Amino acid sequence: MMTWVQRAVGAVFVIGLVALVAAVVTLVQRAEGVPPLPVYTGLLGAVVLILLAGACLALISIAISARRGAEALRRIAAQGGGLAAPVAAPARPFTGMSLREVANQPEPEPAAPARPQRPSGRTLVAER
Repeated sequence: MMTWVQRAVGAVFVIGLVALVAAVVTLVQRAEGVPPLPVYTGLLGAVVLILLAGACLALISIAISARRGAEALRRIAAQGGGLAAPVAAPARPFTGMSLREVANQPEPEPAAPARPQRPSGRTLVAER
């Protein structure tokens, strides 16, 4: 559906640009000499048309990307996603444990990183 909206925006832009050029050409032909106001107005109108069409196409592109992202998230959620169970939030977020409770808790021992098993026997790695 969004691709058709993009095509409609493009068609309106092209029709507007053709109508603007036709109006400027008509005004210049009817005048004696080349009047600067219709030419400047035509250029300003073309710039406004370009900016509006670009903004519309950008918004449509963002909407398409958001829809694809939402569909991807739904697929991930349907597959299980591999996420851990949600952690229950405390009832009152700004109240925590008292300092006495924190001081009485034992500090956990830092776990040493596991080292890989060394191969048995000596092997020469490098020579000088």
